[in-house]
Amino acid sequence: MGRFHHFAGIAALALLASCGSETETNVTTTVQTDNGSEIIVPQSNVAAGNDAVSNSVEGVAPVVNIAPDGLSLVGESGSTRHLTFGMTREAVVAAVGTALGTPTGTARNEECGQGPVDTTDFKGGLSLSFQQGKFVGWDLDGRDKPPFTTAAGIGTGSTLRQLRDVMKVTVEESTLGTEFAAGELGGLLSADAPDGKIEHMWAGSVCQFR
Repeated sequence: MGRFHHFAGIAALALLASCGSETETNVTTTVQTDNGSEIIVPQSNVAAGNDAVSNSVEGVAPVVNIAPDGLSLVGESGSTRHLTFGMTREAVVAAVGTALGTPTGTARNEECGQGPVDTTDFKGGLSLSFQQGKFVGWDLDGRDKPPFTTAAGIGTGSTLRQLRDVMKVTVEESTLGTEFAAGELGGLLSADAPDGKIEHMWAGSVCQFR
């Protein structure tokens, strides 16, 4: 009699599980009873829960990294999407928007030495430059304490010493201030000293007046 009640209880649980969802999946669990019988219990609720977790992970916004040849979007899993100079404005703005949201502003400068430059600004002081609809440069204003860095961890606030640890750097005084060049990266320092901090960064073609 005890075994009959045990089997009946498991069967009731199985019936409730099958009625709890109108849509069943092919995922099942086999339950072994005391008398050797087997009951197959649909796992539709478990599958639905896994889908919800998957969707939640996929919804995490990527991180923007600055680079000498453009930008990179790094996902939570470590997957990286490169946005290189030469890509269309529409594609780059849409991609960066997935990480930083709606642009904070746009402008057009007709007086740049390289010709008219269109800019699209995002939060954090990141400004993207475009010519004839193509991505040509980025500019990072350190006044907003932006979170953006290179893959090596260099960004505004980094010191000249830290920059020299990962790149070959030249420093000179210009009409813009204490200016550095590190490969295709450029920017301004608070001082030409090991502890001088990066205050401004750029790469590619940006509109500057020296």
